[in-house]
Amino acid sequence: MSGEALTIALAGNPNVGKTSLFNELTGARHKVGNYAGVTVEILEGEVRGELAGGRRLRVIDLPGTYSLTPIAEDEAVALRGLVGRERPPPDVVVLVVDAANLARNLYLALQVIELGRPLVIALNMIDVAAAAGIAIDPAALAAALGVPVIPTVARSGEGSAALTQAAVEIGEGAPAPVALEELRARLRASPEGPGGEALAGLEAALGDPLRARALVGARAADTVALVAADQREAQAADGVAPEAAIEAAAALAIARYAEVDRLLAALGHADGARSGAPAMDRSARIDRILTHRVWGLAIFIGVMAILFTSIFAWAEPLMGLIEGGIAWLSDQVGALLGPGIFTDLLREGVIAGVGNVLVFIPQIALLFLFVGLLEDSGYMARAAFLIDRLMARVGLHGKAFVPLLSGYACAIPAILGTRTISSFRDRLVTILMIPYMSCSARLPIYVLLIAALMPSDERVGPFTVGGLVLLGMYLLSTASAIVVGAIYKRTILRSPTPPLVLELPPYRLPRLRNTLLAVTDRTMDFVREAGTVILAMTVILWALLSFPRPPEAPAEAGAKVEVVAGAEDAPIVHSIGGRVGVAMEPLLRPMGQEWRVGIAILGSFAAREVMVSTLGLVYGIEGADDDDRPLREAMREAREPDGSRRYTPLRGLALMVFYVYACLCMSTVAVVRRETRSWRWPIFMFVSMTTIAYVAATLTFQVGRLLGFE
Repeated sequence: MSGEALTIALAGNPNVGKTSLFNELTGARHKVGNYAGVTVEILEGEVRGELAGGRRLRVIDLPGTYSLTPIAEDEAVALRGLVGRERPPPDVVVLVVDAANLARNLYLALQVIELGRPLVIALNMIDVAAAAGIAIDPAALAAALGVPVIPTVARSGEGSAALTQAAVEIGEGAPAPVALEELRARLRASPEGPGGEALAGLEAALGDPLRARALVGARAADTVALVAADQREAQAADGVAPEAAIEAAAALAIARYAEVDRLLAALGHADGARSGAPAMDRSARIDRILTHRVWGLAIFIGVMAILFTSIFAWAEPLMGLIEGGIAWLSDQVGALLGPGIFTDLLREGVIAGVGNVLVFIPQIALLFLFVGLLEDSGYMARAAFLIDRLMARVGLHGKAFVPLLSGYACAIPAILGTRTISSFRDRLVTILMIPYMSCSARLPIYVLLIAALMPSDERVGPFTVGGLVLLGMYLLSTASAIVVGAIYKRTILRSPTPPLVLELPPYRLPRLRNTLLAVTDRTMDFVREAGTVILAMTVILWALLSFPRPPEAPAEAGAKVEVVAGAEDAPIVHSIGGRVGVAMEPLLRPMGQEWRVGIAILGSFAAREVMVSTLGLVYGIEGADDDDRPLREAMREAREPDGSRRYTPLRGLALMVFYVYACLCMSTVAVVRRETRSWRWPIFMFVSMTTIAYVAATLTFQVGRLLGFE
């Protein structure tokens, strides 16, 4: 096997450090959070050379699961990855175990042993266990289980080399010790009673005892579809009475838990050791405040207010530098190439269009940085606990908070994260909620409008007005998502709500290096999008806004362009894009917007960020003498023919409200289609969100004007 890659599967409960270990072994930078449910798809990578010892080692990171009886799609993916239903089974399984939660983790370990796959235990977080006052002897655990047990600290890389060495030895066929064979024999003993008889009948029908056990568990949980059963297996499982399947599954679970108790007793592991440990006591004392139903929520809102205020205060100098650099580059290109259509394309289309989006990199990077630090510290798990109280009152699944939280970064991975939700109806409700969460693509729009139209630098106590308005947009999006979910849960997707089962990890200091790497990856994703999707859209929109050119002489009567008031002096209205924007203006006026914004809204159907680059194009093409002005300055100084401001704080607020609700992201529509396997729900999502966005923006503007804010 020296020329072939040895496949190592990383398995384990959620929140035990699998992805941290995967990153350490492969050098990858996949997201790692200090709460359960981060990994929802199989990640693959090659072990770094210094850890591989001259061998080709391929690592796959399976989703976290508490058992091999799946009740949700992510657990089913883990099971199929271990048994090889859709791909060759791994050569060796590395089961990552939380040393501070040994009792909970051993149940899954026994199920993997029962499967018969070559196994190595990574006894992870031994530093956390030591801080919690829990002493575990890896050698004693290895002797009891009959498999190698390697102590590790995935966050620092401690034990990684020894782990890969043990995995190679086991994967290449090291003989199984007697203790392992004895343990496996006890686990595979058939239960007695009607359940045992039903299991024996299923084993005889399939000729595969291990597959029969998986199917009887799935039959008991009514999740046969999740274990990739073929037609013959599904028919055999359906032939088992539900009561008999439940009895068989219960008997198997009881036998495994009895074995867990025997192992813990042999190790001298006291159940109460963790509760009195210093680290856990410290976390418990902090949680009395941070998870308090009143003070905890107030602190959470305060933390978010500080976060958004910091985004404005700290990012402004960097934004100024980027704006200056873009203006300088535009001047250099103009001076080098001279006037002409190609120069206009480069300056107005490429540099101004993409540059107006890249200006917001500092805010986006800071948002990812702060959210990453909160996740890694363990605070976001407490936020999930706090929000669950509200979600439970409106009938929603508390487990939905983690993908909803991910929606602040991007809706696409957040929608994939709903695979951790067992009920399809609950999962569908969550999928329909996620696009309401203000993703990072909306951030440039909010920041542009706040900086251009509002007194964003003024302060209210310790907070800037800009930070508070930005916080308001995020709170509005979150509250709207919860309200919409509650409505769907009580009407078209009615179903009971299971309680939230959420592990609260101990607080820990974030690893700044890992957080910075994650911030770099996410920010570069944004930059790559600006260099591909946004660049392509910007060039197309530049052409639509530049041609045909305005006539040199007064147009003939038959060629006259009909425009609305305020557009007669804008040559851009003669272009294709200008004519479309002018045609849209009667529809936009009720929400306080004019035709230039209409063009930007059309552009943002591909991706929300294109709204900023499109407005930059409009003002770059219109303002031949002021091409180098930052977009926010151009919007701030824009005037109507009568001298009034073209954009006011109220109009900016109405436009932000529109973008809170509008589903202007074709990638999101596509992934909803893939996850729901139907066009019905993405079409429903797009139509309903666009309608709500228009109505909400119109109400915001009209009510504000009635109250005298316009």
